Amino acid sequence: MSSFSPAKETYQHGHHVSVVANHSKRTADTSAAFFLPFLKPGMRLLDVGCGPGSITAGLAQRVVPAETTGIDPSPSVIETARSLPVAKAARYLIFEVGDILKPRFAPESFEAVFAHQVLQHLGQPVDALGQIRTLLAPGGVVGVRDVDWGSTTFYPENQGMRRFLTLYYELARRNGGQPNAGRYLRRWFREAGFAEARVTTSTVSYKDQAATREWGDTYAERTLHSNLAHKALEFGIATRVELEEIAAAWRTWGRNPDALFCFSHTEVVAWKR
Repeated sequence: MSSFSPAKETYQHGHHVSVVANHSKRTADTSAAFFLPFLKPGMRLLDVGCGPGSITAGLAQRVVPAETTGIDPSPSVIETARSLPVAKAARYLIFEVGDILKPRFAPESFEAVFAHQVLQHLGQPVDALGQIRTLLAPGGVVGVRDVDWGSTTFYPENQGMRRFLTLYYELARRNGGQPNAGRYLRRWFREAGFAEARVTTSTVSYKDQAATREWGDTYAERTLHSNLAHKALEFGIATRVELEEIAAAWRTWGRNPDALFCFSHTEVVAWKR
């Protein structure tokens, strides 16, 4: 994984408004479509690394009247999740600060567990999956989706974005994460003790002017203001001027009428037998 051993797990993007606002647009239908067919009413569900809760809310609707719990290590993003209108109104949906490597739940507490874009940020992804397996009741199902940054394709060529990718990989190395997590999922599941797994892939693309502009702008903001910027400066692997140049490159690319961005995601559904 990495030669670095962070004192604690680090969410590489952090929770700047540019990150949370983008994540709030995710839904169960768009980000968990591979997992939804395996959910049934009455299944107690845990969403690991739930972020602002927009996916969690959709998952919860599939398993009512059972309870759905979303956990995230960030108190601020949990407050955002709790402010969702559906969260305020629903008795079956709970958000709380929590760490999958140190869960407060008893073994076999859930029939379903979900994790979206989480394992890529963990220095101990197999341990996290082991904890998930412990939390699942016999016959329970887990769904995990993670990106593979190594599959990134974009046009037109842009040296600022190339520099961003290099910086992103270096930050992950120092934080202990794995940006190419998607390609490792099958192995990680096997090492965590899951004997049966269903693997699929999907792509996320930004291919019209509104989408590329928004994607370019959000990554420009992350480059300047999110945890990506703070850590790059802290580690001394980029200067403020360089970050400004990278951000400008993202914005320029996003406004190009021919712009295209695409990368792949790996999705795994597995059962505890």
